[in-house]
Amino acid sequence: MTPQELKNSILQFAIQGKLVEQRPEEGTGEELFQQIQVEKQRLVKAGKIKKEKPLPEITEEEQLFEIPESWIWVRLGSIVHYTMGKTPPRAESQWWGQGVPWVSIADMPENGHIQQTKEAVTDNAISEIFGGNLSKAGTLLMSFKLTVGRVSILDVDAVHNEAIISIYPLYDNEDILQQYLFEILPFVSQFGESKNAIKGKTLNRTSISNMLIALPPLAEQKRIVAKIKELQPYLDRYEKAWGRLEAFNKHFPDDMRKSILQLAIQGKLVEQRPEEGTGEELYQQIQAEKQRLTRDGKTKKEKPLPEIAEEEKPFEIPESWKWVPVGDVCVNIQYGSAQKSCPTGKMAVLAGLDGWIQMSVIHLLWKQSSNW
Repeated sequence: MTPQELKNSILQFAIQGKLVEQRPEEGTGEELFQQIQVEKQRLVKAGKIKKEKPLPEITEEEQLFEIPESWIWVRLGSIVHYTMGKTPPRAESQWWGQGVPWVSIADMPENGHIQQTKEAVTDNAISEIFGGNLSKAGTLLMSFKLTVGRVSILDVDAVHNEAIISIYPLYDNEDILQQYLFEILPFVSQFGESKNAIKGKTLNRTSISNMLIALPPLAEQKRIVAKIKELQPYLDRYEKAWGRLEAFNKHFPDDMRKSILQLAIQGKLVEQRPEEGTGEELYQQIQAEKQRLTRDGKTKKEKPLPEIAEEEKPFEIPESWKWVPVGDVCVNIQYGSAQKSCPTGKMAVLAGLDGWIQMSVIHLLWKQSSNW
């Protein structure tokens, strides 16, 4: 299970009401929903938000899973007010420069806080393009195009582009609903009506408003958020351990191959058997054959190679093996149409093995050295 899959499992428990217990004294999601609707009507009467068309009823078929009896299914547009951003014309320099931070999706760290942005817009842009409206520090942002469902919280007053919405819970004692949405929106935005929209990597005002939310009472939301934060350090530790395991698995085949070859050339891969002879005996047989080939004119006589000093030997080998220069045990090596002389400056070890196995070891040694 990847770290993201584990986190998704925790969020799945959270939005299904399985992460923390339900407590009757905390009320119900229905009671919270009615409080939100009262506040929504008050804001409409006060002219702070526009009255919108009623959202469609939630059918049984739409409900994604079972939720506790004290919870209620709602649409996002019925519990929050949100605004969309804008991008001033790029060709007109009067809108861009020092001034108010302008947020793009690239400025939004996953589940993080925005303290600075790569670009800013002028006071003139705020007045003419954004109608003087800023998203204040503390506002919850969510992307709904390309990277759907990424959320961040503003630490500074700012504006943002048209791929991002500012989300304002209509009724939110102590910012509890905002924190709950901050945790669950990246997950729930992948389901329901928004799922098909995500395939096109974008949502629209209708699909955002119709997004389904399983709404618990505020006190339970607070406990859910606290539990997620409590589990976060364990998720971080799991992610680090998983990363190390992935790196190990990636390099394991090559590392294992090298380890096997290392054991092979050190005489530790198989047992030594006295009846198979010694590397010295094989070496003498090779020298006799080499002299015969020289007499027959099939190979040229070469200068004797220097003795192998003790400090040249890179590791211990069995008593029945022998260190030899590779040039003493072969004449040349053929690769397709190309022929190469033996690498006389390299060493090999000889054991009292069958000839074909011995040549395989020499062949492997040849291929393993990029300097030959």
